[in-house]
Amino acid sequence: MKAKILPSVVLCLICAIVCGLLVGAYELTYVDNTGVMTDELIKGCNSINKDSEYEILKDENGNVVELEGIVATMVPTSDSKTVIFEIKEKGYSKDGIHILVGVNEDLTVAGIYYISCGETAGVGTKTQDDDYLAKYDGVNSDGIDDIDNITGATYSSKGFKRAVKRAISAYEQNKEAIFSE
Repeated sequence: MKAKILPSVVLCLICAIVCGLLVGAYELTYVDNTGVMTDELIKGCNSINKDSEYEILKDENGNVVELEGIVATMVPTSDSKTVIFEIKEKGYSKDGIHILVGVNEDLTVAGIYYISCGETAGVGTKTQDDDYLAKYDGVNSDGIDDIDNITGATYSSKGFKRAVKRAISAYEQNKEAIFSE
């Protein structure tokens, strides 16, 4: 009986030790970049509005301000009124669309920058094409529905449109809070 149980017990112990080491390594190396302007965010902000520098919107306690499910809001450090929103949206895959959307004071799109795309390669990823992104420049919330979906990437296109609309809505609903900080 002992010969049958002992290998299983030893294997369980080895697995427990390895799991403990993995958790320990994760805890030692994890870096929380919530509220930090990463290189990718800086690059995206510069792509949308190169005339201004940005910082993440925080409250008086230094906590990141969350607006309507927006991951982060980048506000200009200058007199610019273009605000950039970091958004994750479901397209065909959950959180497959991770973009920055710049919104002007007149509630039009200033620009869009892709951080990552988890959509179907060759189909949903067409939402990253410069030609498709250019269709949104200067468009307001009402004009977004007039932009044609990408054939074969309907879910990705609709998710992309939802993300852009959320950014415009967040600016419109929170303009005073954004600029009073």
